[in-house]
Amino acid sequence: MIKKLIELYWFEKTKKDEEHRTFRKNFARLKKHGLSGMRERVDKEYLQIKNDYVTRSILNARYAKFKIRFLFMAFFLLSAFYVLLIKSELYESKTALIVKDLQSSAPADNLGLSLLGVGASSQLQDSMIVEAYLKSLDVYQAVDRKFHLTEHYKSSALDFISRLPSDATEEEVLEFYNKHLLIAYDETSGILNIAFAHVERAKAREILAFLVEQVEGQINALNRRKARKQLEFIETEYEKAKQKMEGSSQKLEAYQNRHLLLDPNAEATTSGGIIAQLEATLMQKKIEYATMSSYLKEDTYELKALQKEIEEISRSITKERKALTGTSDDRLNKVLFGFEKLKLQLEFDTEVYKNALIQLETKKLAVLQEAKTLSILTQPNLPDGYTYPDKPKSFITLLFVTLLLYGIVSMLGAIIRDHKE
Repeated sequence: MIKKLIELYWFEKTKKDEEHRTFRKNFARLKKHGLSGMRERVDKEYLQIKNDYVTRSILNARYAKFKIRFLFMAFFLLSAFYVLLIKSELYESKTALIVKDLQSSAPADNLGLSLLGVGASSQLQDSMIVEAYLKSLDVYQAVDRKFHLTEHYKSSALDFISRLPSDATEEEVLEFYNKHLLIAYDETSGILNIAFAHVERAKAREILAFLVEQVEGQINALNRRKARKQLEFIETEYEKAKQKMEGSSQKLEAYQNRHLLLDPNAEATTSGGIIAQLEATLMQKKIEYATMSSYLKEDTYELKALQKEIEEISRSITKERKALTGTSDDRLNKVLFGFEKLKLQLEFDTEVYKNALIQLETKKLAVLQEAKTLSILTQPNLPDGYTYPDKPKSFITLLFVTLLLYGIVSMLGAIIRDHKE
């Protein structure tokens, strides 16, 4: 019926000598004869178009274009009406945070690394942890318990397109919450920008302040748990180092007791001194013997006694040298090497024990103190106006998209018609 009325109106317009009265005439028919009577008369008038093949083809093609234009115009108007008048307006509260490592060195120490993009890796990791924590199900459940977000997301507070269905799953609700939570990390400054959108501006600020409070307690809890695990590892290593040091000490003590020597170094020094003294005495006795043999006979008592003394001193020197560097297992140089080996092992184990003890005491302090702190650069603000949707931008974008789609469809229609012809 509508198609026939429109084509009759266009047909009348082609006749310049007649007045365009299709709609006015049929409105009068509707009042006088009703819908069925009007339809019968329209059908009779439409026969003149139906019997004219050329006119009918022209009007059908024109009506096809009109229908496409009407569909796109209806799409544009309905979409614009939704965006401008119906779509829920969201207020966005914003805050800026920065995670500081209290144990890190001064900025000047890390200047070279920061220029290479290495120095801020720990800060980036902490910021990513904060982002993952805020977007987690645990945090959402805490927020939901206090602010009833799940109920809000399914309520009429949001428009019929934006709101969640009543049977939405927990995963869908979490995804919807994350769409309203915006987190951006600035790698240059190390600042973490967080924003939360809600239909009520006061509620947006309250929820964002609650999220910041949750993060502030969680970030130090994570570091304390990490420090406790490190402490357990260091305590284990400390006990191992202590036992190893005590074992080395006991081995050195047993070695000293077995060889009846407190310090082989001192014993070797003493033996060397004795040998040197005996060699000096031997040299003196030999000189004395050579001097006396020049005026005494060899069988005299003095020369024989001096000869025996020289032989005794030589035997003593040989004995001392064998004790110091001989071939027996108890020779002093072998004992000295074994002693030095055990002594070096004890010194090494003692140094390891000292370092483990220092690390243990340092880590105990780290567990008690807050290694990292969350600094709030700007408090969550109370927005004056809505942030989403951006109505002028959305309207212009919708207009361009509609025109673009209409142009594509029209071009495809023209190509199809050309191929048919």
